[in-house]
Amino acid sequence: MIENFRLVTITHKQLNTEDLEHFIVKYDDRTEYTAKLKAIKSKFAQNEFFYLATCNRVIFFFYGHRPFKLSQAPELLQYVNPALSDSHHHRLDKLIEFHQGIDAIRHIYEVCASIDSLVVGEREIFRQYRQSYEQCRNIGLCDDMMRLVEKSVVKAAKDVYTNTEIGAKAVSVVSLAVQEFRKRNLEKNARILIIGSGETNTTVGRFLKKYNYSNIVIFNRTFDNALKLSKELGAKAMHLAELEEYQEGFDCIFTCTASQEPIVNAKVFEKINIDSGEKLIIDLSIPHNVSKEVAQYESVDYISVDSVRVLAEENLKKRSGNIAAARIILNGHLREFEQLWNRRKIEKTFKALPKEIKKVKERALHNVYKDAIADLPEDTRALIFEIADYMEKKCVAVPMKMAKSEAE
Repeated sequence: MIENFRLVTITHKQLNTEDLEHFIVKYDDRTEYTAKLKAIKSKFAQNEFFYLATCNRVIFFFYGHRPFKLSQAPELLQYVNPALSDSHHHRLDKLIEFHQGIDAIRHIYEVCASIDSLVVGEREIFRQYRQSYEQCRNIGLCDDMMRLVEKSVVKAAKDVYTNTEIGAKAVSVVSLAVQEFRKRNLEKNARILIIGSGETNTTVGRFLKKYNYSNIVIFNRTFDNALKLSKELGAKAMHLAELEEYQEGFDCIFTCTASQEPIVNAKVFEKINIDSGEKLIIDLSIPHNVSKEVAQYESVDYISVDSVRVLAEENLKKRSGNIAAARIILNGHLREFEQLWNRRKIEKTFKALPKEIKKVKERALHNVYKDAIADLPEDTRALIFEIADYMEKKCVAVPMKMAKSEAE
């Protein structure tokens, strides 16, 4: 049943992004991450499970024959983070969005088409969805039902991006942050540290190169990745372990890593801040890579994901007309999904039909009417077998065709 889809989410609409870290699955390595996701699926006895965490939302998306109700959502989040504070725990009923059935599918559509995003029209969420789906599928969390959703979501999102202007001159979190960086009018030889060399900071680096900033040092936990990006940007590469001892000074830091703890804490900042003057720090991580203490220093101009919220809201107003057009397109794809879903139910229901009809035919020819057929002339026997084969095919095709027609 399509009602077996259930979705629990907390987004930027309910919390500041820095508070979202209390609801994400935390881990030290990929093995622990896999184990925790599998444990969630097992704990709540669901057939399939998809998990997505970004800088402005966390989604737990289930498909299962066993019930999962809104009343279980707080238990889910408490399971994800047993140390959830009382202040958050008591507010869970106000923080949680719960969607079921076709509404859950609609929510995934709107997320991937970027009409439910902090920055409307930002295609990054589409990439993040597909990447998370692949991860969940590869570790055995997603099966046939989630595959149908993914196939439909990809088609719907591409349709929106192609046939509306919702993504025209798209403004991502990165580009918004770079806009804020450019407003500070730093000299072209400003000393810039990039901490982390993943996709976000790779995009940051390309923006910096585009605007002719070249005095860049890249720190990363995996040195080879830092080296790869440094070659593209003409920058210097260093291992993250060397950050604390870095003594060449900086004017600006861009940071985005998967670290669960602040990388730029008071101790690190005071050791690498070798000269006076205001320092610009742009933290694009969730959880944040910069400690609250450092972010509040008078000498620090701190920009986080939350800092671009006002710009995102302005972006939302400008694109409101495109949101309406996008929803019309998505509604059409939702209807297609329901038809696809009904056809898939029929296919699964009728999957055993050919085998069972073949059994009936074989039993009739070789058991029930065996002796009667044996007494017939050879050409007559051949005709009976030919008729039986024809009837077998038709007895499979006709009911399936009628059922599919009814579903549509």
